Amino acid sequence: MADKPGSKRAQRPETGPDDDPLTKIAPHSGFVGRLRNYFLVGILITAPIAITIWIAWGVIDFFDNRITPLIPEPWNPDTYLPFSVPGLGLLLALIFLTMVGMFTAGLIGRALMDSGERLLARVPIVRSIYGSLKQVFETVLAQNSRAFRDVVLVEYPYQGVWAIGFVTSETRGEVQRVTENEVVSVFVPATPNPTTGFLLFLPREEVHQLDMTVEQGLKLVISGGIVVPPRGEPRSLPEMLRQQKPAPQRGLGFAARLRNYFLTGVLVTSPVVITFWLVWEIITFVDGQVKPLIPMNLQPTHYLPAGFPEIPGIGLLVAIAGLTVIGMFGAGIIGRAILRTSSWIFGRLPVIRSIYSALRQIVEAILASQSEAFRECVLFQYPRRGSWVIGFLTGKTEGQVQNLTDTEVINVFMPTTPNPTSGFLMFVPKNEVKPLTMTVEEGLKMVVSGGLVVPPDRGALEPEETVPQGEHQPAT
Repeated sequence: MADKPGSKRAQRPETGPDDDPLTKIAPHSGFVGRLRNYFLVGILITAPIAITIWIAWGVIDFFDNRITPLIPEPWNPDTYLPFSVPGLGLLLALIFLTMVGMFTAGLIGRALMDSGERLLARVPIVRSIYGSLKQVFETVLAQNSRAFRDVVLVEYPYQGVWAIGFVTSETRGEVQRVTENEVVSVFVPATPNPTTGFLLFLPREEVHQLDMTVEQGLKLVISGGIVVPPRGEPRSLPEMLRQQKPAPQRGLGFAARLRNYFLTGVLVTSPVVITFWLVWEIITFVDGQVKPLIPMNLQPTHYLPAGFPEIPGIGLLVAIAGLTVIGMFGAGIIGRAILRTSSWIFGRLPVIRSIYSALRQIVEAILASQSEAFRECVLFQYPRRGSWVIGFLTGKTEGQVQNLTDTEVINVFMPTTPNPTSGFLMFVPKNEVKPLTMTVEEGLKMVVSGGLVVPPDRGALEPEETVPQGEHQPAT
């Protein structure tokens, strides 16, 4: 029935569901029910604001605690103001990265950067970490890069079931050559933690572009499907590429140049900072575990003058030397006798024998010179036909598992992205596994980077054909 003009219902202004928080809460009658509604509306209004401010303040506080103490006291506003200035560290970080980008864009900056990279390339462990991080940042920050900029819909884990993914790169190198179809690298994140997931190599025609931003796609994944972005029609990736038009080349304005300088500063400093941070964390961890075991009179601080800073890496150096000495001693007759005795003792303790036996078997399988564990990188189809993943051969399947399967299978560990320390153990038919020429280190880099770091395709270089001895090439 239509409302009469002038009635209270007709005069009441219409409010959409997004304007009135009460429409999002199930209605309850009565005084207690209304109080419950008001309480839930209060949570609905304050929770997003409070959490947003908390996250933003955490970011500001992180930069302030690390950068503000580096400011000289005469230049620090905290020394002459009765209150602290929040966000000063974040502002200085932005200015510093922009200045680094401006400096490295010049001739002297590029020369210093090349010299620094050549120096880092001589350090054994640092060069691997730095090279991978630089390649990842260059791919992600490149102006024409589509890494993590396209939200797609893919059939996962099998036909008829769909999942949200993010295109990381156009698959290149050995993985593209080995697969039957032209494939695209897609990262399928987990819920509610999108920082882990799986790297899949999917046929281009099976990857469907979605009309949503990466931010909207992440919201959809993190919320488990609760936060739904505006409706859009999915398009196939080839169609999206055909419709993509190159942007007209125009002169860069002042804001665009500052943005480019800032991104260049991020590209230059981030790989270096992250590399040294990871190395420092490893050194600090080993030092914290080993140095307390070193007698005080043998530590360098006992002989150095008072106030001299501690020398980092002593614990790591002692750990390497100690393991080497133990290996030398264990290779002798006395060492082998002690090892057999300790193994006999551990083998008779109820709970410890199971732990010790399992750990010893794993370590022996990995470190044995004739072992195949984690020494070969392979490609196989998972979780369905047409979808490819990288795995690592761990050994030959034996015992009951092999007896129950119809074909000969091998043990393959399939790691997650970007954390390869977790994953799944798969028993894959041997004839369906494609061995790759890339090393395990290169395969790990490709998995950790989400397909951004692509190793060289050594298998594409066919050996030159040789003429058997005693035969002659036909005359031309």
